[in-house]
Formats: sequence, C-alpha cells, structure tokens
Amino acid sequence: MYIYLMTKQLFTIKVLDIDEGDDVIQYQICLRNTDTSTSITFYNYSDFFKNFANDLMTFPKSVNDEVLLEIDESSFFKVYCYEPTGRTAIQIKIDNNSNHPYTNKCEFFIKTIPASINILGETLKNWNPETQNEFIWITE
Repeated sequence: MYIYLMTKQLFTIKVLDIDEGDDVIQYQICLRNTDTSTSITFYNYSDFFKNFANDLMTFPKSVNDEVLLEIDESSFFKVYCYEPTGRTAIQIKIDNNSNHPYTNKCEFFIKTIPASINILGETLKNWNPETQNEFIWITE
C-alpha cells in the first residue's frame, strides 16, 4: 500500500489540535504530485473548507471557471481548466512566511479530471474535522 500511495497525487488534511475555548482548529495540509510535495500548518474554523467544497462540486461551470482556496495572503490552491477539453489542474502555492532558515516556498501543479475534482468537493463537504482527524483525497 505504501508504494502505491507514493506514486499517486495526494491531498491530505490533518487536524493537529482543536482549541475548545474559541473553536479554532490547527490544520496541516499535505499535497503531493508525482515529483513534488509540500505542507502547510495554519489555524482556522471547522467550516473553513465548506465554500471551497461546494464550488468544487459544481466545477467547471465553463472552461474559464476557477475555484480558489486562500490559506493566507501568500498561500493558495487554485483549481482551473488548462485545456478547452476540460483537463483540470490544481495550482498549489505555499509560503509559510518564515525567516531563513525556516522558509518554505513551493509551487507546483496536480493534474486531474473534473469528475475527480467533483468527488473531492463532495467528500470534503461531508468531512467534519471536529470528529474526523484526517481527510485524504487521491486523484484519479
């Protein structure tokens, strides 16, 4: 199973901590294509991914459609069609905004198909980070 997963493109979200006082969750997102991987850790609320998930479920509305998830001012995921035939990619741009030697800047793409993006949206919408500490999506 481990070798199989190493050859797949992957999007995982882990819940590292939940602050019961103000309901803020510490997330770690890990992303990988067949050549590159990165991760980012950040804080947000349990419903942070809901709008993104809803938009992914109906993607693409046209070949010019884009769906954006902004983690912060310099880190985001953008889903778009890169060919008129509907072939789809996720642009991943991560910057942890740390000083050297702790800097992590990375940009790469995960190529996939719209149906796989729709599945990502549906499963992400149904994921509850308060009761499930990990979300995994493997591209088709």
